[in-house]
Amino acid sequence: MSHISIIKQKFYSDLKILFTILEINTIWNQWVVKEILKITLIEYFSKGNFKLEKRYASKINALVLHLLQGQPVQYFFGYTYFRDLKIHVNHHVLIPRPETEELIDLILSYEDDINVKRIVDIGIGSGCISVALKKEINAIVFGLDYCREALSVAINNAKNHNIDIECMLINILNEKEYCDVPTVDIIVSNPPYVLDSEVSQDSNILHEPYGAIFVDKKDPLIFYKSICEFANQKLNVGGKIFFEINPNFAIELQNLIYSFGYSNVEIHNDFYDKKRFIVVSS
Repeated sequence: MSHISIIKQKFYSDLKILFTILEINTIWNQWVVKEILKITLIEYFSKGNFKLEKRYASKINALVLHLLQGQPVQYFFGYTYFRDLKIHVNHHVLIPRPETEELIDLILSYEDDINVKRIVDIGIGSGCISVALKKEINAIVFGLDYCREALSVAINNAKNHNIDIECMLINILNEKEYCDVPTVDIIVSNPPYVLDSEVSQDSNILHEPYGAIFVDKKDPLIFYKSICEFANQKLNVGGKIFFEINPNFAIELQNLIYSFGYSNVEIHNDFYDKKRFIVVSS
């Protein structure tokens, strides 16, 4: 058995070529201490320089190798946390981001303004948005995705939280595929909106599913166009659309939505003060 101080020193030394000290601190405290050692930070700091069992040291070493390959830490564990909900993830789904937690808060801030009976999450992915909303709002939730493997992840996450989500294998870009989707009161979507040119070639985001993140620079708003077309058919009067967006296209997207006949299109900033969300009122 090795002392924790030696293992921690090696952990930091190995990872400093890829991460800042702040990032390594976060990985160590959130993932090593809480998820591998299964103790709280208070317990960890109170134990001092304790000896670590070999099985824990081996898992920490495996995590280092995983991270040195550029893989996201969440894929090593197979889960992440989203609004304190444990959400399972794999290489078929986008890893939930803190900004998307803000999207949930934004939706809930409008809840009293909408008679919410049905919600559709377009591009459900891991199901984090659908699960979080279903936990907070008593409504029927539909989840649409073109990826069968992603739907499987979403279905399992819903089951793990003992909630029902109606998952449907639908490509939103194909109008014929969503004709059987019922009308809804809320449409929410965090569609692909990142351009290749916006991401460095050594970013670990490149290990996440390309189609869930990136969009062709020739038509970067293609998914938003299709969702607006969907909304013109399926959004009930008084309903709302909630988008997570690329800040670089906020004004262009706002104008696009206006062109679909919507007059109330609000841009909201995230906690980094970037134009990250759009709310559309019907």
